[in-house]
Amino acid sequence: MLIAAYITREVLKPFALICLVLLLLMASYSALVMFADAGSNLIAGELLAVLIFSKTIAAFELFLPLALYITLLMGLGKLYSDQEITALHAAGMSVFGIIRSLLPLIAGIALVTAMVAVCVRPWAYELRYSARHQAAQTYDFDLLEAGYFYENEASGEVYFVRAIDAHTGVKNDLFIYKHAEDYVQVIYAAHASRRAANASQPPATVFFDGSAQRFQHAADRLIDFKKLTVLEKYRNIAPLGFKRKAAATSVLAKSRQAGQVAEYQWRITSAWKTFLLALAAILLARISPRQGRYGKLIIGILFFFAIHAASLVAKTWMEQGSLPALPGLWSIVIVLLISIILLGRRYR
Repeated sequence: MLIAAYITREVLKPFALICLVLLLLMASYSALVMFADAGSNLIAGELLAVLIFSKTIAAFELFLPLALYITLLMGLGKLYSDQEITALHAAGMSVFGIIRSLLPLIAGIALVTAMVAVCVRPWAYELRYSARHQAAQTYDFDLLEAGYFYENEASGEVYFVRAIDAHTGVKNDLFIYKHAEDYVQVIYAAHASRRAANASQPPATVFFDGSAQRFQHAADRLIDFKKLTVLEKYRNIAPLGFKRKAAATSVLAKSRQAGQVAEYQWRITSAWKTFLLALAAILLARISPRQGRYGKLIIGILFFFAIHAASLVAKTWMEQGSLPALPGLWSIVIVLLISIILLGRRYR
C-alpha cells in the first residue's frame, strides 16, 4: 500500500504543473492568433476574452491525456533512472503491479476526460460559436484602421480603408465588398463616417462621393452618389445554425449523419484512448541503466501524437463517408489495445 502511494505521488506531483503549462501555452497561443488578426480590432474586448477562454477550455480534452501521458513517462523514467524500479522488481513487484497501483489515478483522469469530452467541450464550442456570431453583428466601424483588410465571415463583408483623417476620424477611400448567396455588392466612397444615434434618427454609416454596384442574376445595378446613408440594420447576419461540435452528446447519439456520428465517436472514445495511452506510457517508460531518465520521452511523445493524428484522420474519413461507423474511431482504440499487448510481452 505504501509503495503504491509512493509511486502515485511521484507520478502525480508533476501532473498539475504540466496541465498548468499546457493551459498557459494554449491561452497564449489563442490570444496571439486573435490579436494577430486585423479583424479582432473590431471585436469588443469581452468577446475576445470569451473566444480565448472557450478555445482554451475546449482544448482540455487533449491537455488531460497528454499531461497524464508525459507525467507517467517522466515520473517512471526518473524511478528507473534512480534504480528504484529495479529495487521494486527485486522485492517482487512486477511492472503489472505498478500498473495496478496506478489504476485508480489513471481511471480517475480518464473519467474526468470523458466528462470534458461529453459535456464541457460541447459547452465551450457553443460559447465560442455564440461569441463569434455576436462579434460578427457588433463590428465597430469607428475601429477600422487604415491599410488593413477586415473580413466579417458571418456577413460576407470585407472592408478596406486607405487613409483616416487623424482629427475627424473620417475614412478616406473606403471599399466594402459583400458576398451573399444571390448577389455580390461593392461600395466605394471617397469619404465615410459613422452617424451616432439620437432621438430622431438611428445609427448609420454615411458615405460621400462614391459608387455602389450590385451584381445579381440578370439584374446588375450601378449607382453613383454624393451621399449614401446605410442604416446599421442593413447588415443581415444569418442566424446561428446547428453546429455538431456544440451539439449535445445525447442528440449526436441518435444521429445517423456521418459527420455527427464521427463527432459522437470522438467524444465517447476519448476516455478509452486516455486510459490505454496511460498504460502504453507505463510500458514505454522502461529504460536501461545507461539511458537518461528521459530516454524514452521523445519516442513516447511521437507515439502519442501518431495516435492523435491517426484519430484526426479517421474522424475526417468518417465525416467524408470513407470510413464506416464500424469500426470507425474504435479502430484507433483497437490499435492502441494491440500495441499495449505487444509492449506487455516484453515484460514476460
